Amino acid sequence: MTNVSSQIIDMHTHSYTEEDYWGGNTHPTGVESPKSVEEHLEQTIKLMDKHGIEYAVVSGWSLEGVEKYVAADSRFIPGYMDEGNPIPVEQFEDLVKSGKIKVFGEVSGVYFGKTLNDPMYAPYLEICEKYNIPVAYHSGGAPPMAPFTCCPDFRISIGDPLLIEDVLVKYPKLRIYLMHAGEVYFEQAVRMMSMYKSLYVDLGAILWVDPLIKDYAIRFLKLAQTAGVLDRVMFGSDQMVWPGAITRSIDFINNLDFLSNEEKQMILYGNAKQFLNLK
Repeated sequence: MTNVSSQIIDMHTHSYTEEDYWGGNTHPTGVESPKSVEEHLEQTIKLMDKHGIEYAVVSGWSLEGVEKYVAADSRFIPGYMDEGNPIPVEQFEDLVKSGKIKVFGEVSGVYFGKTLNDPMYAPYLEICEKYNIPVAYHSGGAPPMAPFTCCPDFRISIGDPLLIEDVLVKYPKLRIYLMHAGEVYFEQAVRMMSMYKSLYVDLGAILWVDPLIKDYAIRFLKLAQTAGVLDRVMFGSDQMVWPGAITRSIDFINNLDFLSNEEKQMILYGNAKQFLNLK
């Protein structure tokens, strides 16, 4: 498929090391997963080339994995995934100042029973506001059976964007985007965006993982269009261990006939360029 936009920014990709790579299995949607982390990195970069992806925010279970991907391709923007137990505040600030962390996220506290409003995150948010570092926060649900397979403290209800409203009030200069656009809480995401004009979202996994979740994406985009907040909706593939999800996600956006070409270009590129302050 020919992309509506010749330039794309992916606000949501993931990196791995040999130790934490969990790929090798085909996704239920039919997207193949490489057998090794080296193949995953290679395929991700090839798809970035194919689709004209100018930048991609990348985070992973370890700083080493992020460094590996950034070293392989300068288009990767290094993020930091906290795993519910962030590195020491002093180390975090040093990495921010050195440019090794340019996005705080994916903030994955919801997998561990925490929201961004948890006091644990306060000193990190203060640093992000001080250095103008974006915060990428996981909203919505998780893979099926998550409380039994990986994350006993995860609950879908914790992913409600309304639960982080105090953060938006306390840190008015903080640049935050909701990953997955709220997912099942897409209406709450739009309502928050209409109230807080600095709040952005990325679409993430809602573009490809499941028919139910893809329906959330369509309903979210239509509601965001009605509410006049499409100018703060950003593309994200959340390719996880399935690089082909990048193509699936771009095709999904391009196939939506209720979006104009200009709106698709905003989502695929323009909005993220503005959010990231790229020249």
